Formats: sequence, C-alpha cells, structure tokens
Amino acid sequence: MRRVLWLGVLVLSGAVRAESPDSCYSGANDTLVDRTHGWLSRTLCWPSRWVDGFFEDPVRDSNEPAASRVRVTAEQVWRDDNDDASDVDVDARVWLPSAERRFSLLFRNQDEEQGRDARAARELPAGERDDGFRGALRWVIDRSDAMDLDLDAGVRSDLTTYTRLRYRRLYPLFNETAWLRYTQRFYWRDPEGWGSRSLFELDRPLTPTSSVRFSSEVRYSEELNEGDLGMGLFQGVNLFKRLGSRSALDLGMAVDGYSKPGVVENYRVYARYRRNVWRPWLFVEVEPFVLWPREHDYEGINGVVLRLETLFGRLES
Repeated sequence: MRRVLWLGVLVLSGAVRAESPDSCYSGANDTLVDRTHGWLSRTLCWPSRWVDGFFEDPVRDSNEPAASRVRVTAEQVWRDDNDDASDVDVDARVWLPSAERRFSLLFRNQDEEQGRDARAARELPAGERDDGFRGALRWVIDRSDAMDLDLDAGVRSDLTTYTRLRYRRLYPLFNETAWLRYTQRFYWRDPEGWGSRSLFELDRPLTPTSSVRFSSEVRYSEELNEGDLGMGLFQGVNLFKRLGSRSALDLGMAVDGYSKPGVVENYRVYARYRRNVWRPWLFVEVEPFVLWPREHDYEGINGVVLRLETLFGRLES
C-alpha cells in the first residue's frame, strides 16, 4: 500500500503551476465608486482568504482546475493519558485532460468526513472512523467565484463504495465586512448508509493580518440514528493571526457532542502554529491542546500534535 501511495506522489510531483482566480466577491467595477468599493471588499476579504490558503487543505477544499496536486502529512500526537497516535495522510488530485476541467481523480487514505483534529480530540465514535485507502472520480457540476457544486463517486480499499454530493456558497454580510460560508454534504457509504453534514462558517476580518471565525456544524447519519445519539453537534471559534509571510497562529476553542441525550462529548482549546520552512512546499505545525472528554468525566488531558506537511504541484503565492 505504501508503494502505491508514494508512486502517486512521484507521478504528480511535476504538476503545472497556474494563477488562481479571486474568490472574494466584489461586484461590478464600472465606476470609481464601484472600483473603490471592490478594492475595500477585497481588502476586508483578504485575511480570511489567506487563512484558507495557508491553513486549510488545498486538495480537499478547492475545486479550482489549475493543476494536479498532492499533499502528504505526517502527524504524531502525544497525550498525557498515553493515548498517543501517529499517521501519514496522503491526499492527491489529478485533473483529467480534455474533460472541460470538470472531472478529476481523487486519492486519499483518510475519510473526508473526519476532521483533521480527530486523532487529537477522539471526537468520532469508534464505528464512524474510516482510515482505509480510497479513490474517487469528482464531477464539478457547477462552479463560480462564490459557489461550488460537486459530486464524488468512489471505492475504498475493502471494495466498498461511497458517493458524496457537496454544495458550498459564500455570502457577503454587513456591506461585505463579514463573510458566511455554507457547506452542505450528503453522502452514502456502504454499509453505513446515508448521512449529511451542514457547516456554517462566519468570518470577520479584524485587521489586515487577523480574523475571527465562528463555526457551527450539524451531522446526521444512519449510524448515529441507530446508536440513538440523534444528531452530532459542533461549535467552534478561531482567532487567526498572520505573523509574517511564512508563519501564522490559530487559537481555537471547540465543543462537540450529540443531541441525544443532549450531552457534550469534548471540550477543547488549542494553539496551532504553522510555519513554512526551508522550501515553499514544506510546512511544520506544532499544536498544544487541552481536552476535556466526557469519557474521562471531563478531566483535563494535555497533549501536543506535531505535523510535517509536503505539497507537490501548484503552490499558492
């Protein structure tokens, strides 16, 4: 399996570079007033967009058909309750030629519905974790600066199938001084069945180098229903601070749980420092955290996550 993953990395390492379109909504630019308004909107939007480009996963979250890309992340988690974990996460995107930039192949060894901090927070029930290798065909049904609609159909390493429909929309708020991003996913996985995730993210730039984000998510699945857990609920707030052209800090607090019987599974606070080192395609992250899980009667657990990330293909400027 490792040979297959690294072969994909080597094949895609020579991907083509290209510029990305501006996803910040600015409206018409016909007059001086419009151009001034558009410039101000982009200035306010820029901290949030920079956060997305620097912190978020460029393979999973982008439908921009600029180039094929590969992301490899080695992660080690240490916790003072000795529930340590380690993993190598590989995500790859290959855009298919002569397909009107609508189709791409995806390869990954971790479930897209699993959050990046799941290993540190252990926020998913045991039956919902899925770390097998998988491949999928993505069809970008529609795409604009403010909207994405795509459909994935794939197979996992145990020869079970899955499909996922995702809709994302960006809404300017309060005369474009804040931004609401709504993401809706519907998915089916064999043999777990149907599920959905509704995510609301409100971004408010504070300064040219900082922004705050409020996140709320509601999860529903047949698996949760069968476990009589109702809906999975998540609430988080993040403060992003750009420290320079090569480093940034993410201070976060999060709460997650279930609607039945109305309990909180985890409280979590963390500080995530990310730095670009040595080369533009190499990143290091250090993330100390404190977790208060219900399974330990909300007794505090300290830990730290260390990540080393490599990107192959087009890099954001």
